[in-house]
Amino acid sequence: MQRNEIEERLKWDTSSIYENDEDFYKDIEEIKALVEKLTSYKGKITSSLENFKAYLKLDEEFSRKMEKAYVFSSLKSDEDTRVTKYQEMSQVAQNTWVGASSALSFVQPELLSTDKKVIDEYLEDSEISYLKHYFDDIFRNKDHVLDENGETILAAFGKLKNNPQNTYMIFNNADLSFPSVEKDGEEIRLSDANFVTLQEDPDRDFRREVYEKYYKTYRQYSNTLASTLDGEFTAHNVEAKLRKFSSAREMSLFKNNLPEEIYDNLLEVVHENSDIHRDYTTLRKEYLGVDDLGFHDIYVPLVEDYDRKIEFDEAKEIVLAAIAPLGEEYVKVAREGFESRWFDVMPNEGKRSGAYSSGSYDTQPFILLNHTNTINDVFTVVHELGHSMHSYYTRSTQPYQYGSYSIFLAEIASTTNELLLLDYMLKHSQSEEETKYLLNYFVNQFKSTVFRQTMFAEFEHKVNKLVEAGEPIPAERLHAIYKELNEELFGKDIEVDDYIAAEWARIPHFYMFYYVFQYATGFMSAVALSQKILHGTDEDRTAYLNYLKAGESEYPLEVLKKAGVDMTNKEAMQAAMDVARDAMKDLREAIL
Repeated sequence: MQRNEIEERLKWDTSSIYENDEDFYKDIEEIKALVEKLTSYKGKITSSLENFKAYLKLDEEFSRKMEKAYVFSSLKSDEDTRVTKYQEMSQVAQNTWVGASSALSFVQPELLSTDKKVIDEYLEDSEISYLKHYFDDIFRNKDHVLDENGETILAAFGKLKNNPQNTYMIFNNADLSFPSVEKDGEEIRLSDANFVTLQEDPDRDFRREVYEKYYKTYRQYSNTLASTLDGEFTAHNVEAKLRKFSSAREMSLFKNNLPEEIYDNLLEVVHENSDIHRDYTTLRKEYLGVDDLGFHDIYVPLVEDYDRKIEFDEAKEIVLAAIAPLGEEYVKVAREGFESRWFDVMPNEGKRSGAYSSGSYDTQPFILLNHTNTINDVFTVVHELGHSMHSYYTRSTQPYQYGSYSIFLAEIASTTNELLLLDYMLKHSQSEEETKYLLNYFVNQFKSTVFRQTMFAEFEHKVNKLVEAGEPIPAERLHAIYKELNEELFGKDIEVDDYIAAEWARIPHFYMFYYVFQYATGFMSAVALSQKILHGTDEDRTAYLNYLKAGESEYPLEVLKKAGVDMTNKEAMQAAMDVARDAMKDLREAIL
């Protein structure tokens, strides 16, 4: 489908940011002018309270305009990655940001060279006293910030650092071409958007054909993609060494003030409970009645002939009913989001694959979907809405400096929404088959989000350790590592073939360095929080809404603890595993 064939109400409203492209370029010029004003404060930022406050005001104005322009160009680029002018616009925004970062690279070293007592004294002023935590966090970085010359050099290399990710995204979304398959006399072009849906088809031979053609395509380009991945990891390792971190992982987790033990604990807990995942694989083999279970069988719903289609308008009403336990205000805001075009719903030629939530402090939330009317798509709607509601509440409550939230917290709100939807749909199931489907959905989500994402995290860490040691990571080595991890996770009841060994090449999150582990920790946290929302007290629900509003006003672990979950110990992770083990027993009883 071409984009101009889609109803306007099913497209996000980017005119709420800029009415036209010219307004974007006007803001770019204003951003450049603000950068010049900011650079005039070099050497004088903390020379007086007056200068300090004036600089902070200008810096906020610059940052808000820059983020708004960046979001607009990104959204327009993702609508159709083949449109050159929007690719150029995205490059303009990125180049402007890199240029600004380079010009302002003196700021953090200058702030950190100031006696903290001077900053603390300035922050006694009532107009800026709310920034105490903000500056405490800045000074936490003191040992890892280079001098002005060093920061200038690093900022100048900002675009090069982003090149591996940008190259991968353009290649995967615009240049990578998949072959077609034939189904019932119709030629279907394979894509990231339809792959999982096609893998749910009851025809096993068709699934195998889809699977092999899809992964053969990635394997064909795996040498190139191994090179982009090497570039991504190398850039982070070089920066970590320059910033005097013991490792790139430490640098990545340091941003959110997270101890590395959380990462290691996650890997340990998942390995200790791998029997849950292997039992699920065995159940699938028994249910399908095959001797040669393959990865082309893992998406088939464990319910025969169940294929409920849910168009977007129906999905909207289901979602709004499911999130009702969060209160009338939450539902009202969500409904307004549907009606004011937060969503870009339908797939179209050239559109970025997958789904995400975006936006900036001065825009409405924006949600990219590729809705194909499956039940899974309904869960995607509620998931991305969870992100956007988190953003809405944070931006509506916190000042700009705290108007975002850490990556560690990001997946919790979205997954909590998913679990509320699951509870609602189970209670309003239309048939025994749907109930079985939903039980399977939960176990499968746990498998995919906790076990699978942790496997990704382990792959990422193993590969990064090689890069850290200066060893090469050619495609065949990456294939071998990935294949071995699949063998460990799935056990002996599935054939781990050379096609799945190339799956690493299709995972975009490996270009979001040390990100994926937070899907797993987020899901585990969401299990606990959803139970509190559904079965707890009004205080539990209020605590959850306060978590949505907290933003970066506190460190993420503290925000989560106040919501009622402590992820610094293995017991919290194990509690989620116990829920999954019970659900696995229920699923086995339901379908066999």
